[in-house]
Order: sequence, then C-alpha cells, then structure tokens
Amino acid sequence: MTAFRAALVEELAHLWRDRFDLALLTLVPLVCLVVMGGMMARGSPRGLGVVIVDQDRSTASRAIVRAVGSVDALSVIDSVSTLSEAFAAIRRERAVAVVVLPRGLGSARRAATPPTVEIFYQTAFLSTGALTSALLQATITAELARQAPSQSGLAGVALLRVPLPGVEVTLLGNASANLEWYLGLLIGPAVLHLLIAVTAAASLGRELIDGSLGGWAARVGSPVLAVAGRLVPHVAIGTAWLCLWLVWLTLGQGFAFTGAIGLVAIGGLLLFVASAAIAALLILLTGEVATSLSASVIYAGSALAYSGASLPITGGLAFARIWSAILPLTHYVTLEMDQAIGVDLAVWAKQAAILLLAAVVASGGAALLLRRQARRAA
Repeated sequence: MTAFRAALVEELAHLWRDRFDLALLTLVPLVCLVVMGGMMARGSPRGLGVVIVDQDRSTASRAIVRAVGSVDALSVIDSVSTLSEAFAAIRRERAVAVVVLPRGLGSARRAATPPTVEIFYQTAFLSTGALTSALLQATITAELARQAPSQSGLAGVALLRVPLPGVEVTLLGNASANLEWYLGLLIGPAVLHLLIAVTAAASLGRELIDGSLGGWAARVGSPVLAVAGRLVPHVAIGTAWLCLWLVWLTLGQGFAFTGAIGLVAIGGLLLFVASAAIAALLILLTGEVATSLSASVIYAGSALAYSGASLPITGGLAFARIWSAILPLTHYVTLEMDQAIGVDLAVWAKQAAILLLAAVVASGGAALLLRRQARRAA
C-alpha cells in the first residue's frame, strides 16, 4: 500500500472513530450553512422604519408620505410634529430614518428658494441606514418630479411637456440587488475556508512529537505523499459542501450565474487545496497545534474583510492591499463574482492560477520543512 493510500485510509478511519472531528466536517458546516441560509432567506430588507415630520400638511406632502409607504422595503411607523420626537423613535430603535417635509412644499412655485426635503438616517448600522436613505431619496425625488407640472402652473400646457432624456440603470450579476445572493456568495465560502483551514491543521497536529513531524515522516516512508493523503478528505469534503451551497443558491433559491457554475466549483477546489497546504505549512513552522490553529483563525477568519467584497481595499493602507492580495480567499471571491457576471475565461484563469500558485508555494515550503524534519529524525 502506497504512503498516500495508507494515509488516506488512516484519516478516513480516524474520522469514522472520532465523532468530534467527524462533526467538524459534517455537522458544523451543515449547521452554519442552514443558519446562514435561514438568516438571508428573505433576500432584501423589509419594513425599514421611517418617521415623517410633516410641517406642510398639504396634499403634496401627503402624496409623498403615501409614496414612501408604498415601497416594500420601507414602513412609515409614525408621523410627528417635531424632530425631537422623531429622533426619539430612532433612539428606541423603532425607526432607521426621519423625513422632514418643510412648510411651503405644496406651494413651491411661489417661493424664490424652493424648500428642501431633509432625510436623516442613523449610521450605527451603516448599510441599513444607507439603503434606507437611498430608497427615500429615489422615492421622494420621483414623487416631486411627478408633482412638478401642477405646482409650476403648467399642468394644462401640453406643448410645454417636452419629454426629457431618461436614465435607465441595469444591474449586472444581481439584477434584483438581492442580499441573499450577494452575501451567500461571500459568507458560505468564507466559513468553509476557515473550517477546512482549522480541520487540516488539527489533522496533521495529531502527529506532532516534541514539536516535530519528523518521527511520523520517517515512519510513513514518503512523507509528502502521506500528508497529501491525510488532507484529501478535508479538501474533498469542503468542496462537496461548497457545491451543495451553490446548488442551494441556484436551484433552490432561483439565482443564476451568468458564467459557468462549474468554474466556480473548480475555484473552490483550488481554494481548499491552498487552505490545506497553508495549514500544513503552519504546523511545520510552529510545531504547535494551538499556535497553528490560532494563525489559521487569524488569516482565514479575517479573510473576507480583506477580500475587497465587503469593505473597500482600493485606496487603503499598503499593508491592507498587500495582505488582501496574499490571501487565497480574495482571489476566490474575485473568481466567483466574475462568474456571476460572466467574464471571459482568460480572466477566470488568472484568478485560478493565483490560487494554484498559493497552493504550490505553501505545499513546496511544507515539503521542504517536512523532509528536513524527517532527516533529523532518521
């Protein structure tokens, strides 16, 4: 029996015997993905609370209130007379934003300076507040534009109703701006990336003796092949979970890649190969399971934040940009999002090559250290 096959059989037998390690690769990802799927199932925010401060009390202001209330994502929870009352609703977490409809709004044509509608939104939860603000601005602007002809006194002058050039915005890759699709493509792979980094390090860590894998390497005969056999189940299980997650998002939830979902799955395989290789390198560098697990959690756990998908990296500190470029998840996320909009195969190949390079570099470093430890133990 070859060293690769022997190590593979030994790892599978261990997973079958050890319920905790088996649960880390089966039950834990299942629970994480189910919880995430349930959390994001509604897709987009609904019922974001808005308080109206209507100082005008006119037909125009009431029309704006009705327009805001007709938006699915927004909910007019109250109409008050002062800003202090409105801000109190935000502090009680009943509302996300406040809209102030000023006096004279319904008779703007008589004013030398048109009154301005004010929108206040909380930024403690920045994405929710920003989304609410954008929806309010678009809704109120559209309603004011609809009211403009009658307020200007030109409603009956048909000849002056010259159609203006329009602007049409089309979203690519996520036409409905659905958060389930966007976050699902980010969080699912990120969780699995962290999980495989941890389980792969723990698997090799079982063979450490006095901070070295030398004794184990000398015993198995072909240590590089043995490490590969030991880590194959982790890579395979991680890839299988990723494929199930992608199937859930596409067939289960009705989303679709404009590009090829198969290329995304191949990218996931490369990501997990790189994760396992880095785990092996960390074990060999540190000689400690706890330190290796801590390092894995630090680099893989923070990888999504540095990927550029959730927080902007462009224009950031040089350290952040360099660290982002080093992390494998950055390139997987780019590869995945590229397939969401259907980029050329050459662009996919570039990111796939970077993932492969990360795996090769980490594997090469681990192989050199492993052979050195094996020689010392011999």
